[in-house]
Amino acid sequence: MSVTASSERFDADDDRWLSQVRLLQDDLAREARLVTGQPTTARPGTKGGWLPDVAVLLTPAAVAGVVAVVKAWLVRDRDRTVRLAWEVDGRKGEFTAVASTADNATLQAALEHGLRAATGFGAAAAEDEPDPDGTPVG
Repeated sequence: MSVTASSERFDADDDRWLSQVRLLQDDLAREARLVTGQPTTARPGTKGGWLPDVAVLLTPAAVAGVVAVVKAWLVRDRDRTVRLAWEVDGRKGEFTAVASTADNATLQAALEHGLRAATGFGAAAAEDEPDPDGTPVG
């Protein structure tokens, strides 16, 4: 799973922003194994650039811990956004969490639903479940 943080408040090279992203990466590293990618350019319309993506090597047991870390990091500043993206056997999924709407239940449900759909585990059950935002699947 790829984790990418952005901010509407800070420029990509602002030391305050860089230290905030490092804190997120450190907290994620306590929950799951991380692989850090290369820095990327800022997305259009965002101020706080997209810093090095972090790939989280996620296990089912680590989902709750990763969710708690992301939520705790988001609520510290309402201008933060975290994009979670994953690909398993060619199946892709994505979820963007913003500080103003972050809660553990939504984050965990979205992540678990996406990972189930991507891996095919529990696919029959997942087809009948709505997406965490209420959109029917299948």
